[in-house]
Amino acid sequence: MSFIAMVCLVSAIASGLDVRPNLDAARLLTGSFSFRTLVNGAEVGRSRIQIRRSAELGNYVFSNLVNGSFSQSWEAVTSPLFAPVSARLSFGQGSAARIAFELSYHDDRVTGFVIPRKEPSNRREVDEAIADDTVDQRIDWAAVMARKEYVEGQDFRFVTVQIGKSETIEVPAGSFETVRVSYQIDKRGHTETYEVFITKKPPRFLVKEKFPNSSVTELVELTKPTSEMP
Repeated sequence: MSFIAMVCLVSAIASGLDVRPNLDAARLLTGSFSFRTLVNGAEVGRSRIQIRRSAELGNYVFSNLVNGSFSQSWEAVTSPLFAPVSARLSFGQGSAARIAFELSYHDDRVTGFVIPRKEPSNRREVDEAIADDTVDQRIDWAAVMARKEYVEGQDFRFVTVQIGKSETIEVPAGSFETVRVSYQIDKRGHTETYEVFITKKPPRFLVKEKFPNSSVTELVELTKPTSEMP
């Protein structure tokens, strides 16, 4: 179901792969994280990711506001184990913003609607069965950060993930000891590879990410972790 941008945890065939990685959002640092987006070394935009936990329901709310060349905004709500609750995405800013989809997940089904960017009049209603290990693609990077531990050279199957070496990297927000994690997502007709640099010890946060289109995001500022929502 690539058109609504979901990712499933794939059962491993090769021996030695962890087919059900132990994901826990409590291993992530909550708060607000500002990034700059670079293309060929030049800054083309900024983004702000927020992660917070609902005190009432215990779910985690992830949101991102992207300005510049890749302007968009999205929100994804999940359980602590990354079971999806809801997701929404819009492209553009201000009066030019156009909603792309709104989805709700319940009882192994997803419902809602999708509006294609190239065919805005062709709204499609969604009511589909999903695998019980589905993770929303907007937060695949967060799921990658939510494992208990990382061992260099280890492979596991949240999509296809490989753990790289530990290294200290410099970004505008400072110097951080990170672990490099590469993962692949199979989309319609092609495979995309992402590379994230995340802090090694929990609570973890994203320091840098390299995208398939050669753009790069780097952490510029992080704020004090947010308190739980009322």
